Amino acid sequence: MLTKFVILIFFIIFSLHSNDKSINEQQIQDIVKKYILENPEVIIESLEQFTANQKEKEKKNLINILNNFYDNKFYESLPRVGNINGKQIIVEFVDYNCGYCKKTLSTISKLMKNFDNIQIVFIDFPILSESSEIAARASLAANEQKAYFEYHSILLNNKKLINEDFLYKIAKDLSLNIEKFKKDMSSEKIKNIIIKNINFANSLKIRGTPTFIIGKQIFPGAYDYEKLKEIILENS
Repeated sequence: MLTKFVILIFFIIFSLHSNDKSINEQQIQDIVKKYILENPEVIIESLEQFTANQKEKEKKNLINILNNFYDNKFYESLPRVGNINGKQIIVEFVDYNCGYCKKTLSTISKLMKNFDNIQIVFIDFPILSESSEIAARASLAANEQKAYFEYHSILLNNKKLINEDFLYKIAKDLSLNIEKFKKDMSSEKIKNIIIKNINFANSLKIRGTPTFIIGKQIFPGAYDYEKLKEIILENS
């Protein structure tokens, strides 16, 4: 049906550019309108084809972005735990005010324990509140002193309101250099990391946390250990 409509359009265009002026613009509009009214399915078919084409473009774009992420090893500049030389890479987008992110902590710990070839990459993606951003800056400041996962774990286990005093207390409890920690928290370097994280998430149309990237696929949501294990084995 869509093919017939395309042929009709080509015929009209040809008529407009020919020396035969017997068909005017109003007649063309009437012909097209009549055809569409008699064959409404052509519009549905056209929209379905457009939607399918857009989805295919988005899929190709997503694959290109992820290929670039892996090929250029951008993950190496992000906080990582597990076997940092492992070929199986699990990426998690986190927000420290996200209740579902808190539930994934035990899953991540179990993956580290049970898989020797996995490295887990964390992307701080503060989207829920202003305190999410200062928490992300704090965790990345802890990463500057090689204490990311310890700090990350305390934050995810926390049930209190997040503020700067609380974030400094965690740093002190972990025996971090507080002067350096505070300086790093407000540094342009860490601000730029968060901006890059947000831009990366947006480029992949990631809107919430937790979200996982496993292989070339994106998995939004808080997966339990068994489900995440199944996905990892399917993509290994």
